[in-house]
Amino acid sequence: MQHLAAALAIGLGVWLFAPTAEAPEARAEVAPPAPVFVTPPAPVLAVPPTTRLLRLAAGDTLDAVLLGAGLGARDAQAVIAALAPVFPPRALKPGQELALDFVGLDLGELRLATGVDRDVVITRAADGSFAARSRLRKLTHVPELAAGVVRTSLFEAANGAGVPMPVLNEMIREFSYDVDFQRDLQPEDSFEVLYDRLYDERGKAVGVGDIAYATMTLSGKTLTLYRYVPTGARTAEYFTASGESVKKALLRTPVDGARLSSGFGLRLHPILGYTKLHRGVDFAAPPGSPIMAAGDGIVESAGRAGTYGNLVVLRHAGAYETAYAHMSRIARGVRPGVPVRQGQVIGYVGATGRATGPHLHYEVRFRGTAMNPMSVKSEAGHLLAGADIARFHAAAEATDRELLALRQATVVASMPPARMPQ
Repeated sequence: MQHLAAALAIGLGVWLFAPTAEAPEARAEVAPPAPVFVTPPAPVLAVPPTTRLLRLAAGDTLDAVLLGAGLGARDAQAVIAALAPVFPPRALKPGQELALDFVGLDLGELRLATGVDRDVVITRAADGSFAARSRLRKLTHVPELAAGVVRTSLFEAANGAGVPMPVLNEMIREFSYDVDFQRDLQPEDSFEVLYDRLYDERGKAVGVGDIAYATMTLSGKTLTLYRYVPTGARTAEYFTASGESVKKALLRTPVDGARLSSGFGLRLHPILGYTKLHRGVDFAAPPGSPIMAAGDGIVESAGRAGTYGNLVVLRHAGAYETAYAHMSRIARGVRPGVPVRQGQVIGYVGATGRATGPHLHYEVRFRGTAMNPMSVKSEAGHLLAGADIARFHAAAEATDRELLALRQATVVASMPPARMPQ
């Protein structure tokens, strides 16, 4: 009996603790979680700026131009205030271009060309303020060679050869120490000039660089000059093939593009009507043409002087003086005691005082005695020596090789195409 009871107890425990088999229809189905789709945020698209190009006209003010372009008065004043420390707004000239980048209705950036190789960039910061900086423009220098023969005038010959006006003016200025362009230049005289033309990043010609070489043949005599920076000098000068500086103490003609209208000596005075000593020479030129100091010196006097009108007198080394009369106005800063450099603008052509029309009356005086400015022999320029002359000759030889290559390229380009054999 005991054995039977034990067996029953074991069987009952097995039954009580065995896993229960559920009926198929009673099993609970657990559904998998539904997928969650997250919509990504829409990308923030940068609004491309729109650019407006403006060109300053005569009489324009920067404030008016900016307001006309759509800036508010506050932004326009902020732009001008940011520009002033980098480039004075009053120095803007007719023809200068402004590029304005707008993002929506707000100005994001303004670019102003202040020179051939320089821009001023004004940008808006995150807080809405403006800041200006000067930026150099990357330019490509391409050498160009031009040559011509004088038929009627040097201007006509240079224009026909495609010589830019700044290059022609510089060439005349450098040769003016030795050439009287009113009397020395004759038909069939010729010239050749090597200079750089400057191109911006877009390949657009934006200006000209320095003259590297120039030559003039006058009545069979050839004058040649090379550009070179002497050791220790800050700026370049022009030298003959032998290394002598072409720069002399005094310029022959202190105004560009002028015509010698009256020489030195006795003449019938055009206003007084009788013969009178003309103590200088007259250069007829358009009103406002810049007048240059003929040499380094000190301003002796500057102001109104009777029949001379507006007059500037300069004192030079070696007891020389030069006088410049009938100016429409004297250049700013030119006053007694101020030093001036050769070629510096000291005034502008006019007809003040006793004058029949706009011209420069130019005098040269030695120890107070008037001399013919066209016959004054200035001292020869300094001659390079030592290591400097060796470096100069090396530089001149490199220029000569470049000239030869450009001349050959010009000849090849001008040759007619070869005909195919029939």
